[in-house]
Amino acid sequence: MAWRHYEIRHSGQVELIGQTGKQITATFERGLVATGRTRVFAGYFVRLTLSSGTEFLGEDEHSLRSALLRLSSNISAVKLALCCSGVDPRWRESGLSENSGWGYFVFYPEAVDMMDPVPTTLEVDNAGVDEEIRKAVADIRIGLISRAR
Repeated sequence: MAWRHYEIRHSGQVELIGQTGKQITATFERGLVATGRTRVFAGYFVRLTLSSGTEFLGEDEHSLRSALLRLSSNISAVKLALCCSGVDPRWRESGLSENSGWGYFVFYPEAVDMMDPVPTTLEVDNAGVDEEIRKAVADIRIGLISRAR
């Protein structure tokens, strides 16, 4: 009887980069690890399956992101690299999103799934913003009161 059970909570596609720089699409599953006859919580997992059928697994007792980072380390042994938000050091989880698979980037206004590609930074029209600030400041007169003498 198998004592280790993988309860899949989310699955989908993720991009990898091979040694030659070629992009490869693989499927992933992530969720909870349970052990024993009564299926006691034992941690989190992220499993990656290549189109060839080769599987890689990352597990961690405390953190879904740590399981993803462990998976990333495991696939680096065969010269593959994950292209997803969860392995980017700028991706952060909040207290409420921890171990849900969702997190945030400072430069992006919406929540991002850990397996999604890193979003592009939002470019601000700095020239337009600077001009608006100049116009607003030019009309401000703080503390300057003209007095008749």
